[in-house]
Amino acid sequence: MKKSKKAIVCIGVALVAVLLLTILSNKFYRTTFESLNETDQRMLRELSTIYTNFEKSSDKLWDKDYRFDKEPLVLIGTNKDRGFWRREAYVVNVPQMESNLFTAEIKTPDSLRLPKVYRLSRFDVRALSAWFPANFSTLTINDTEVMYYKYHPKMLNDPDLYFDFASFLLHEAFHTYKQKEWTYDLNGSDHIVDYLANKENYALMGVEFSLLDQAMTSNSPETIQQLLYDWTLVRNYRYQKWPQLIAETKTEAIEGSARYIEYRYSQLTGGNLTVLALKEKPYHITFMQAFNYIANGEAYSPSFLQRDIRYETGSALELLMDKANIAWKEAIEDRSTQRGKTQYETLKAYFKLDGAAVDELQLNPIKAKYDYENLLRQGQKLVSIGG
Repeated sequence: MKKSKKAIVCIGVALVAVLLLTILSNKFYRTTFESLNETDQRMLRELSTIYTNFEKSSDKLWDKDYRFDKEPLVLIGTNKDRGFWRREAYVVNVPQMESNLFTAEIKTPDSLRLPKVYRLSRFDVRALSAWFPANFSTLTINDTEVMYYKYHPKMLNDPDLYFDFASFLLHEAFHTYKQKEWTYDLNGSDHIVDYLANKENYALMGVEFSLLDQAMTSNSPETIQQLLYDWTLVRNYRYQKWPQLIAETKTEAIEGSARYIEYRYSQLTGGNLTVLALKEKPYHITFMQAFNYIANGEAYSPSFLQRDIRYETGSALELLMDKANIAWKEAIEDRSTQRGKTQYETLKAYFKLDGAAVDELQLNPIKAKYDYENLLRQGQKLVSIGG
């Protein structure tokens, strides 16, 4: 019995010693930017660039009121995507961090213009949930709900499309902070359980894609408005025939808006990320190229056209409305007490097409212009390969 008590005491002393050593190491070892490893320095430089652009040009990213650079954030280094093994964790914009036993301030260069950066000890119980293999979520520190976001070397050195440090962070932070009260995806209402996969639906979708492609190449607000008017007619007709597809517009609102801010940031910083992005020149494909690649069995699956494509159509509609001088951002703001308008609903209202039935005669000139018969053939291919 005495031996087991002695063993328990020894283990307890060892754990206390490790805890104290970890706290002291965090407090006094490598507490300057220059002493951090290369990955952490690179991450903080990129964070500085993001914050500087929000400070100077938040209205070009979303609006003057959405200041991501002021939001609380925990940045956690890991070894890979969804990494479990936690390296360092840095905190910004969380109050009362300076007086905490488990935190140490990291001195950063004035040139980075960062708010105070604190490093959490690995034994800080407030961040225990961040050990789970998730890339992002929220936790509570000092009574503040904080988004945590994991970064790793590949994300900073050779990222996959849409998973570079800035793009992925901006997308998920927009969901967490700006869209916190948006209800478009409430109870999964942005998902269609049994998607209508028939050739007519796909063909009409192809007409919509053709109109978006043409609009994306134009810099004339008048031309873009006319193309968006035709697009709205086609979309009205498609939902008139199959009203269950209206859930597409909710994905366009919730995910398209988060994708929009990625593209706006890329434009602002001279990057190449744009609608339907590629890593190599010309750095993107068109909607119709994607449609035909899938129909011809050359890329993805027809299921891509059922939901994932709405990230792109939603962001494209927002970028086009910007170019066409059609106000939409205030309208899309959604909350439980006041429903917002999706991009589609904004265009219907703008063109005074609310409640207006669309007949085949109105669509025939648009169908003919974009070779509807060929689109039907492509639509049948999509159905045949499992769409």
